[in-house]
Order: sequence, then structure tokens, then C-alpha cells
Amino acid sequence: MDPAVVDVAFEERYWYPHDGGVVWVAGYQLVDPESGRYLARDAPQVLAAGLIVANVAGAARHHAEALADEASVAPGGALTLRRDPDNPHDPNAIAVHPGAGGAQLGWVPRDVAVDLAAELDAGRPWSALAMRERRASPRDPREGLTMLLAPAPAIELRVHPGR
Repeated sequence: MDPAVVDVAFEERYWYPHDGGVVWVAGYQLVDPESGRYLARDAPQVLAAGLIVANVAGAARHHAEALADEASVAPGGALTLRRDPDNPHDPNAIAVHPGAGGAQLGWVPRDVAVDLAAELDAGRPWSALAMRERRASPRDPREGLTMLLAPAPAIELRVHPGR
């Protein structure tokens, strides 16, 4: 089975959420290969490819030390998905770890894990990588991570020039 080839652009910028505050975002954004326009998580091309973009759940709250470890994972870095069927809070739980090993970074969100767990349990290959990181500023520790999940043994990023 071939890797999932995904078109992306790299960007670093401040983001001003609707609910207030300022967040530094750095990493990859999915793009349309022909126009270079950014694609939303629910864009038809993203859904047709079976790709899922999701935040790593519980990262800042329960795994802040692992998340802040600069060597553990950076945008574009591989992530490992590990099923945790004995989890007392969710039988569909899937832990997220750095691809090279290390402390747990968080979880696949519950609404995604409900379907993904069955895929993993059936032995179908899924891969994950870190897409973007969130910080208060470029100098502060990482506070969040967005990941890309694909129904393939690996994900290959095809980087396009940024806007």
C-alpha cells in the first residue's frame, strides 16, 4: 500500500480566536495542489481522500510536559497511534505518542476515535503526523498540537510555497 501524499504549505503566524486572546500557530496547512488555496478540515477534497485533521485531545491539560518537549515532535513529525481498549473512560481510546517514541502527547478526540478504533482493531493501516503547533508566542512552550490522520501506512507531505 502506498503512502498518502498530501499537499501542504508551511506558515507561521499569530491567530486571534473569536473568543479573544492571541495564539502563535506554526506548521502545515492543507492546500489545493492546483490553486494553492488553503483547504478546511471539511473540504470535499479532504473528506474524499479519507483524511482527518484533529487536535490532540488532552495534550495541554494532561500531557503538558511531553507536549513541551521540543525534541519529541515538531510540525511534519510522525506520530504513533496506540489503541487502549482497556481505558476506563473510553473503550475506543487511542493514545498519541511521538513517532520516534517517548511520553504520550494526548489522545485522538473521542468523536474521531469511535470510528478509527474499529479501523485499527480490524488491522487496517492508519498513520498520523503533527500538522501544526500552538504556543502563546514563538518563545513559549507548545500548548497544543493539530494532527493529520490518513488511511495509509505513512503520510508524505508535498510542500508548496506559502502564500
